[in-house]
Amino acid sequence: MSHQNLKGWLEDYAENSLSAEMTQDLEQHLAMCRDCQEQLRTIRLTANILRASSLDEAPAPAAGFARSVFLAIEQQRENYFFWSPLRLVALKAVPVMAVLAVALGSFAYTQISSELNAQQLSEEPLLETSLELSSKWGQEAAVFSEQISQDKEQVVSTLLEAETLPQEQGKESK
Repeated sequence: MSHQNLKGWLEDYAENSLSAEMTQDLEQHLAMCRDCQEQLRTIRLTANILRASSLDEAPAPAAGFARSVFLAIEQQRENYFFWSPLRLVALKAVPVMAVLAVALGSFAYTQISSELNAQQLSEEPLLETSLELSSKWGQEAAVFSEQISQDKEQVVSTLLEAETLPQEQGKESK
C-alpha cells in the first residue's frame, strides 16, 4: 500500500471503523512514519475538542467561585472607601497649593526686587566713603566723558590737578 492510501485511512482509524486487516497494515505504517503519527494525534485532538464543545450541559463554575468573586469585590470596595477621604483632600488641595505657590512667588519677587533697589542706592555712598574721593570728583569723571577724552593734554592736566589738590588741602588744614 502507498503512503497516500494509508494517510487517507487515519480518520477512520481514529474512529475505530477500519477492518482488522487494514488496521494492522496502518499500525505497521504508523510504527515507522512520524508524519502520520503527528497527523493521527491532530485528528484525535480535534475529535476531543469537538466532543467537548457539543456537551448537553453548559459548564458550571467550581464550588465557591461566586463567593471568591464577591469577597474580592468587597475587598476592593473597602480599599476604595479607605482612600476616598484622602482623594477628596488631594483634589481640593492641589488648586489651593497652586494659588499659594503663585502668591508666595510674587511676594518673594517684590521683596527681592525692593531689596536689590535699596542695595543699589546704598552702594553709591559706601563706595565714595571707602575710596575717600576728592571734592574734584566731578572733574575726574569729566575726564572720561567722550568730549574731553578726545583731547589727551586736557585729560593729563585734569588728572594732575586732582592729584595735587588733596595734598594742598591737607597742608592748609595743618
